[in-house]
Amino acid sequence: MQVETITHQGLRRQNNEDRCLVNLLDNDCVLLVIADGMGGHAGGEVAAELALESFDGYRPSSSDISAELLNQILEAQKNIVERSRAFSSLRGMGTTLTALFITVTSAFWAHVGDTRIYHLHEGSLTRITDDHTVPGMLLKKGEITPEQARIHPYGNVLTKCVGCCERPDPDSGAFGLTRGDYVLLSSDGLHDLISDEQITAFLSADITIKEKLDLMISACLEAGGRDNITAVLARI
Repeated sequence: MQVETITHQGLRRQNNEDRCLVNLLDNDCVLLVIADGMGGHAGGEVAAELALESFDGYRPSSSDISAELLNQILEAQKNIVERSRAFSSLRGMGTTLTALFITVTSAFWAHVGDTRIYHLHEGSLTRITDDHTVPGMLLKKGEITPEQARIHPYGNVLTKCVGCCERPDPDSGAFGLTRGDYVLLSSDGLHDLISDEQITAFLSADITIKEKLDLMISACLEAGGRDNITAVLARI
């Protein structure tokens, strides 16, 4: 398995509140986590870092890995709330949080917010996670199209997050993997600026996975780079 990460501050932000984690484990397993913090000043960065710390020592202890990932998100919720109560400058901070545990044949995930997981299998791209945003809710109801959701004026309004909601209410699930598949975790600074068709083209190109990520970042910057941009890419 090959894994690469990339992050860029973007062209309009003063700091980078995105964070990602890659933990390579035994038996060709890997834990991938991405978080996009929010909260003003240093709050977003702190929330995202606390979220990743909640996963840093994670190792599966049962066959129900998705449920364990959900528990780690709830642990992140507790840690962020405790920190925000202790420091007035951090009150209201929160983060999106998307975690993926990959084995040779399966992927288990848990998710809150609008960071995403994509799965490319035999040239076909599937978006695994739903966005917990206003347009994400409308898309799920069938009231708007995916392209309308991508450019919706309330695209950055979260309906769920870790730390800034009383209950994060994460989603979770699992899907199968085969050799040659790609799995991508991305922050909204990436998938809000390039389409699923572009992502498919970049992932399908006959180049290294680092070069694929470089091309995606370049495309986002050419499209305006209005937010922090982060991606984690694994080739099975």
